[in-house]
Amino acid sequence: MTEFTGTLRERVTIERRLGNRDALGGASGRYAYDGAAWVAVAPLIPASLAEADALSARPRWQVTMRKREGLDLRTRLVWRGRFLGVRGVVSDPRNPAQMVLTCEEAR
Repeated sequence: MTEFTGTLRERVTIERRLGNRDALGGASGRYAYDGAAWVAVAPLIPASLAEADALSARPRWQVTMRKREGLDLRTRLVWRGRFLGVRGVVSDPRNPAQMVLTCEEAR
């Protein structure tokens, strides 16, 4: 077991947005189960609130996990009853076996 593996203590469900449309042609907003994973979750504090044009009241999270294909902006994570929409995906160049997601909590 590596040091990285020991930090993955939270379990999340991975869901993918369905491409279905409603009767008016809008997105249905439905998600389908796409697996589960062990992750490390930490609050993401912005470096400077003054740099952004608009402030978001939604909490942001940094989620570290094992590398997995198919995660993008149509993905959300369910963690402790919270829905975390993926806003960014970065592969860690120091450790190609892991990836870091920037997520925003949906309300």
